[in-house]
Amino acid sequence: MTFMRASREAVARWNTAYAEQTAALFAAMRAEPVDAAAIRRLARAYREVAAAWRGLAGELAIPLWARHAAAVAAEEFDRRAGVEAARLNTPPSKEF
Repeated sequence: MTFMRASREAVARWNTAYAEQTAALFAAMRAEPVDAAAIRRLARAYREVAAAWRGLAGELAIPLWARHAAAVAAEEFDRRAGVEAARLNTPPSKEF
Protein backbone atom coordinates (compact mmCIF):
# COMPACT_ATOMS: atom_id res chain seq x y z
CA MET A 1 0.00 0.00 0.00
CA THR A 2 1.38 3.40 -0.97
CA PHE A 3 0.64 6.40 1.20
CA MET A 4 0.43 9.80 -0.41
CA ARG A 5 1.50 12.80 1.63
CA ALA A 6 1.40 16.54 1.32
CA SER A 7 4.68 18.39 1.05
CA ARG A 8 6.56 19.24 4.23
CA GLU A 9 6.22 22.92 3.38
CA ALA A 10 2.43 22.73 3.14
CA VAL A 11 2.18 20.82 6.40
CA ALA A 12 4.57 23.22 8.16
CA ARG A 13 2.56 26.22 6.94
CA TRP A 14 -0.65 24.63 8.22
CA ASN A 15 0.93 23.83 11.61
CA THR A 16 2.24 27.39 12.01
CA ALA A 17 -1.05 28.98 10.94
CA TYR A 18 -3.12 26.74 13.20
CA ALA A 19 -0.89 27.39 16.20
CA GLU A 20 -1.32 31.16 15.74
CA GLN A 21 -5.07 30.77 15.22
CA THR A 22 -5.36 28.83 18.47
CA ALA A 23 -3.34 31.44 20.38
CA ALA A 24 -5.35 34.27 18.81
CA LEU A 25 -8.65 32.56 19.64
CA PHE A 26 -7.71 32.18 23.31
CA ALA A 27 -6.47 35.78 23.43
CA ALA A 28 -9.75 37.02 21.94
CA MET A 29 -11.75 34.93 24.41
CA ARG A 30 -9.93 36.58 27.33
CA ALA A 31 -10.15 40.09 25.87
CA GLU A 32 -12.76 42.74 26.45
CA PRO A 33 -15.67 42.45 23.96
CA VAL A 34 -14.40 45.46 22.00
CA ASP A 35 -10.66 44.63 21.92
CA ALA A 36 -10.07 45.54 18.28
CA ALA A 37 -6.47 44.32 18.29
CA ALA A 38 -7.48 40.85 19.50
CA ILE A 39 -10.28 40.67 16.94
CA ARG A 40 -7.96 41.78 14.12
CA ARG A 41 -5.39 39.18 15.20
CA LEU A 42 -8.03 36.46 15.17
CA ALA A 43 -9.36 37.48 11.75
CA ARG A 44 -5.81 37.54 10.36
CA ALA A 45 -5.10 34.12 11.90
CA TYR A 46 -8.27 32.68 10.37
CA ARG A 47 -7.19 34.02 6.96
CA GLU A 48 -3.78 32.38 7.37
CA VAL A 49 -5.36 29.05 8.30
CA ALA A 50 -7.63 29.34 5.24
CA ALA A 51 -4.58 29.98 3.06
CA ALA A 52 -2.82 26.98 4.59
CA TRP A 53 -5.86 24.79 3.88
CA ARG A 54 -5.91 26.06 0.29
CA GLY A 55 -2.23 25.13 0.02
CA LEU A 56 -3.02 21.60 1.13
CA ALA A 57 -5.98 21.50 -1.28
CA GLY A 58 -3.55 22.21 -4.11
CA GLU A 59 -1.24 19.33 -3.23
CA LEU A 60 -1.61 16.82 -6.05
CA ALA A 61 0.19 14.16 -4.01
CA ILE A 62 -2.77 13.65 -1.69
CA PRO A 63 -6.05 11.92 -2.58
CA LEU A 64 -8.85 13.86 -4.22
CA TRP A 65 -11.14 13.46 -1.20
CA ALA A 66 -8.49 15.01 1.07
CA ARG A 67 -8.00 17.93 -1.34
CA HIS A 68 -11.74 18.51 -1.39
CA ALA A 69 -11.93 18.40 2.42
CA ALA A 70 -9.08 20.92 2.61
CA ALA A 71 -10.88 23.23 0.16
CA VAL A 72 -14.05 23.08 2.27
CA ALA A 73 -12.02 23.83 5.41
CA ALA A 74 -10.48 26.85 3.65
CA GLU A 75 -13.95 28.19 2.90
CA GLU A 76 -14.98 27.81 6.54
CA PHE A 77 -11.93 29.67 7.83
CA ASP A 78 -12.48 32.42 5.26
CA ARG A 79 -16.05 32.69 6.62
CA ARG A 80 -14.76 32.90 10.19
CA ALA A 81 -12.33 35.66 9.18
CA GLY A 82 -15.27 37.57 7.71
CA VAL A 83 -17.30 37.17 10.89
CA GLU A 84 -14.47 38.54 12.99
CA ALA A 85 -13.85 41.41 10.55
CA ALA A 86 -17.56 42.26 10.73
CA ARG A 87 -17.31 42.50 14.52
CA LEU A 88 -14.92 45.41 14.05
CA ASN A 89 -17.52 47.32 12.05
CA THR A 90 -20.55 46.51 14.21
CA PRO A 91 -21.34 48.56 17.30
CA PRO A 92 -21.76 46.46 20.44
CA SER A 93 -25.37 45.56 21.20
CA LYS A 94 -26.97 46.84 24.40
CA GLU A 95 -28.49 44.08 26.40
CA PHE A 96 -31.32 44.74 28.79
